[in-house]
Amino acid sequence: MAEDKLFYVGQKAFIDKNGEVLILFDPKLGLDFPGGKIQEGEDDFDEALKREVREETGLEIEVGEPFTRWYFEFGQDHRNAGKKVFLIGFKCKYKSGEVKISDEHSEYKWVTKLNYKELDDRSNYFKALDKYFNLP
Repeated sequence: MAEDKLFYVGQKAFIDKNGEVLILFDPKLGLDFPGGKIQEGEDDFDEALKREVREETGLEIEVGEPFTRWYFEFGQDHRNAGKKVFLIGFKCKYKSGEVKISDEHSEYKWVTKLNYKELDDRSNYFKALDKYFNLP
C-alpha cells in the first residue's frame, strides 16, 4: 500500500470586473491568480480567500462557486520550494478597491475572453483560465 502524502489546499480567485479577469504574474512561476493556501485555524474558506485577495491585491470580492481544480508543486528556486498544493478555482466578483499588488507578484493585467489566449504558457494555471472563459 502506498504511503499517504500530505498536500496544502489553496484557493484561487478568478475575479470578474465587467467581463475582465485579474491575472497576476509571479516573477519565478509566471501566470498566477490572487489567492493562496488556507492557514491553520481558518475554517471559513470564503473568508480565507477574501483575506488572501485583500493581502495580494487590495481588492474586496464576493466569492462565488468553485469551477475547477488543479495540482501544483513549487520548484526549488521558489520561496515555497517543494510544497505540493491542490488548488481550487472560484468564480468571484469584484466589489471594490484599486489593485495594489504585494511583493509576491511583479505585475498584473486584466484580460478578457478576446485576449486571454496571449498568455498561453501551457501551464495548469492557463488551462484553468481557459476553462473559466469557456464555461457555459
